[in-house]
Amino acid sequence: MRLLPGRYRSIARGFTPNARKFLLVSALQSVGYGIIGTTFAIHLKDSGFSEAVVGDVEGALALAAAVVCLTLPPLVAGLGYRPLLLFAALALGIARLGQAYAPTATSVVALGLVFGLGDGTMQTLSTAFLSENSGSARRTHLFTADYVIRIAAMVSGSLIGGVVPALMGPALGEAAAVRLTIVIAAVLMAGSAVPASSIQDAPRLHARLLTAWSSTLKGFCSWGRVGRLLVPEMLISFGAGLTIPFVALFLRHNLGASVTDVGLIQAVSAVAMALAALATPRLVPRLGLAGTVVVTELASLPFLISIPFAASLPVAAVLFWFRGMLMNMSWPIYNQLSMEGLPASDKPLVAGWVRFGWSIAWLAGSAIGGRLMEQSYTLPYFFTAGFYALGAVATFVLLRGIRAGDHTA
Repeated sequence: MRLLPGRYRSIARGFTPNARKFLLVSALQSVGYGIIGTTFAIHLKDSGFSEAVVGDVEGALALAAAVVCLTLPPLVAGLGYRPLLLFAALALGIARLGQAYAPTATSVVALGLVFGLGDGTMQTLSTAFLSENSGSARRTHLFTADYVIRIAAMVSGSLIGGVVPALMGPALGEAAAVRLTIVIAAVLMAGSAVPASSIQDAPRLHARLLTAWSSTLKGFCSWGRVGRLLVPEMLISFGAGLTIPFVALFLRHNLGASVTDVGLIQAVSAVAMALAALATPRLVPRLGLAGTVVVTELASLPFLISIPFAASLPVAAVLFWFRGMLMNMSWPIYNQLSMEGLPASDKPLVAGWVRFGWSIAWLAGSAIGGRLMEQSYTLPYFFTAGFYALGAVATFVLLRGIRAGDHTA
């Protein structure tokens, strides 16, 4: 918890043991995500694969995650969180290890499906787990702490992803050094199974999974909330899929960045997002949950549409930093917004439907984005800005009535 300022450290002492262990799981996995974000697309491109393959890997990940997001939540009642978190950790680690050495596009994409199973599990469980393992007085701070810790860990991962190839490149060659860095990410992701194994679950009816699945669906009463969340979620996800998987390629092949440059730019961007996220709980009393999300997202758009016009790497880096900070600083608030007022039994399934929508939209966006990127590294940014604007407007229209402390869905 040293990553948090003094006020947050004081609040964090009240987090439950399960919440603390989950934060460690998040941290280890996020270091791996930071490494992957710096190196993986570069590894694929330098290994002879096209931008379309990069997009297809993201699409495979999203497809598997979408299936998991729909089928997994009702099973929490029977399995509990711990075994599912263990599965996710191993799926993430094994898939990335295999992709580091996969010889064909088909095998890389197939392993993307395995990674998607783990990623979808984490996406589905995270919000519901944190909501269930926190009191209402500390919930906003727990969601914020989770977000900040994830981002801080991604900073470390981004730096590792940039530094290790630079240090090991002279001895191994850059391609082998990048591959080694991906292996490090895989080990860290699989290692998150250690803290996950000590999470304590409430007693579950392990022998009645199908009954639990059926009864959870029958008792679900939050379809209205699901519909209101899916529209902005899918608009923003589709827009993000057009560009985010290809940021490293844009920096490297459009502006001449080295792997180390990419890692440093990603790291500073993550620091900016983490620091900005600390301020979001203070915005909520003034703007409301939905208002905080909308204002910060719209503020990011001028920086986003300026990126294609950047004539130098330093200018592009600054634009990426401000875009990322403003667009992402309110995600903890959006996660809280999605869960406010829901019955505890509905939370995993609402999270699952929302992540399903995100994954399907990401699948479409990344597949289309990969093919657009083969033609132009800049054009997709304008499409992304348009979808982000629509997503912000939809958030305001559909979700502005939800307030912190609501007791109805």
